[in-house]
Amino acid sequence: MDSVVDFLSRVEIFSLLEPDDIRFVSDLFATREIGRGEVLFREGDRGNELFIVRDGSVASTLRLQDGSDRHVAHFRSGDFFGEMSIFENAPRSATCVCEENCTLLGLHERDFYRMIGLRPDIAVKIMYRMLNITTQRLRDTGEFLSDMVQWGEAARRRSITDELTGAYNRRFLDDALAGQIEQARNSGTPLSLVMVDLDYFRDINAEYGHEGGDECIIEVVKSLQRVFREGDLLARFGGDEFIILMADTPSATALEIAERARAEVESLDLMQGCGGRAGGLTISMGIASYPEDSEDPASLKEMADQALYLAKEWGRNQVALVANGAWKPSARLVKQTIKTVYEKNRIIGNIIDALRHSSHFLFLGHKNPDEDCIGAMVAFALIAGKFGGKAAIYLSEGVHEHFQYLLNICTHNAIDCIGSGDRVPGPVDAIVVCDTPKPAMIDASREILGMLDDRLILKMEVDHHLGADSQYIGDEGYRLVTEATSSSELVGLIAMKLAKRPDLIQRYNLQNPLSRNVILSVLTGIVGDTNMGQFIKSRRQKRYYDIFSNIYNTMLARETTKESNFVSKDEIFHEIQRLSDVEERCYRYIIDRKRFSRYLGYAVLDGADMRYLSGEFDSDTIVSVTRSIADQLAEESARLGLVAYDDSENSGLVQFRLRRGHKFKTFDLRRVLDIFSIEEGGGHEGAIGFRVPRGKIDDINVYVERLVAGIEKEIS
Repeated sequence: MDSVVDFLSRVEIFSLLEPDDIRFVSDLFATREIGRGEVLFREGDRGNELFIVRDGSVASTLRLQDGSDRHVAHFRSGDFFGEMSIFENAPRSATCVCEENCTLLGLHERDFYRMIGLRPDIAVKIMYRMLNITTQRLRDTGEFLSDMVQWGEAARRRSITDELTGAYNRRFLDDALAGQIEQARNSGTPLSLVMVDLDYFRDINAEYGHEGGDECIIEVVKSLQRVFREGDLLARFGGDEFIILMADTPSATALEIAERARAEVESLDLMQGCGGRAGGLTISMGIASYPEDSEDPASLKEMADQALYLAKEWGRNQVALVANGAWKPSARLVKQTIKTVYEKNRIIGNIIDALRHSSHFLFLGHKNPDEDCIGAMVAFALIAGKFGGKAAIYLSEGVHEHFQYLLNICTHNAIDCIGSGDRVPGPVDAIVVCDTPKPAMIDASREILGMLDDRLILKMEVDHHLGADSQYIGDEGYRLVTEATSSSELVGLIAMKLAKRPDLIQRYNLQNPLSRNVILSVLTGIVGDTNMGQFIKSRRQKRYYDIFSNIYNTMLARETTKESNFVSKDEIFHEIQRLSDVEERCYRYIIDRKRFSRYLGYAVLDGADMRYLSGEFDSDTIVSVTRSIADQLAEESARLGLVAYDDSENSGLVQFRLRRGHKFKTFDLRRVLDIFSIEEGGGHEGAIGFRVPRGKIDDINVYVERLVAGIEKEIS
């Protein structure tokens, strides 16, 4: 008996194949021996296998309405049958019985579709011959002929298109790209290649499941088809990546159409009401063009892919293109000043809401940070801490000794300063980028760069660099990017807006948002970027500089024994360093009074303690140091940290600050407010502040011991 390869080379449906193609196909067939009179399958059975008769013969019959059988066909050596079920997943249309002992070659549907995926060129040739032969076989049966013609067209489409979206598949794209470049070369016309990728698609799959991810892909394809032109070729390149070939189209036209497509996808409300943090759908796009960027198909795809990569690096939801050998972003993403007061207030309101609802903040600046960059990060971190948030500032390199006072402020306000070798304390749910013109300039470790790619982490941005090659970094609605003397001025504006929110000050037991340390940090940035006001260009900038300078001088005059109208940065730095030393003395006094129970580290400051502290230190110093010590005690106890102090001479209240260690996540601190029926207090699950009228507490030490015992009982 001939080999399977030799046999198949004589079968008519393989007549268009080369010898190597037939050898590839032969490995997909399985040999079956069937006895005479044996039923291979019955009409109506589920079918998933196509057969070719190698030896013997098979009869095909149909059951008529009167119950009798009608012979439809006889299949002999070289004939095929059973194709309708494998291609259309339809039940068997007839019964097939072996008229004599038969040797059959069977092709399972999974192997057929594997052939389509691996060698669509072979599949198309086989189906073409099948269609012709079947048409001849059934031309006297009009109904069958119509069905088979439709099947043939559908099968042809399946071999070159993606099953999920209906777009062309990757193999067809590769053939089409080479052909279109050749056509463009012959006609002397341009060709643009647009590469498209869904932003944060992995996160979308994780939140909404693969069915939700598939729905997003389908909707993106529909949007692209609405915007791109009828003659543009859309292909699914793989997963959530697509390529569009635009014949006779220069890069400028491709950019214009791609930008419309980007906006179309951004406007989809597909995930509204589905829950989760991935509340929107966006795409990034990269464009390269023939012949200006490359004349080679592989190189053209590679350049578009690099442009796509840069679009993602520049913040996603944008289009980048190759132009004159350089990659450029879409002009819409260059930083522009905020045009209306309403829009600026809306963004500040969004940022304040984020401060309320986030718990772990990471602050980033630019490489080789200056006064404005560090001052903005420290001031913003101080504001986040007022809501009980845990803040960390990343600095890959050491800072100039002139800025050491800012790091001292961080130390005494429980703000972590981490470097390139440190792990980021987490889990981070909000990143704030300060004073950084574009993503490529961010000072960040590999771990942090991964966080910047995480859609579930909110990105906020404060910056005053506009135009040129600047690029947005923060999420839409959280970009406080506008004209200002400095980025620090914009952070100061957030503090000023917060100071006008008595509802939040009362609810979260906030101390003065414009505290001395916030003002010092803000003014450091303004002084540094304006060279003590010498570089201020506009009346508006001069007004803001004067506001913060006056606030600073007034506070310093109240809290120090010398006049504070400084004329040089050196004097400011010297005075601020002196204030840092004051905080260190306050810290030592309070930490000496710490004690520990089973689950808590805590410190109690009674009336006598507070009279001493109030005589030596200002209220901002006391408040910031108590917050820092509560955090420290939480880590030392590995559970909770508590500081209580009698503030009755100022407010008539006893103040409490309760913090949770970063490894202890099983207890929601807000339950304490319910357990003890505390009406004045708030915060989040890892940090709360509350106060009790002094008249309700006979002895602060006894009250705290009872509070500690109740918390430990609840934890146990």
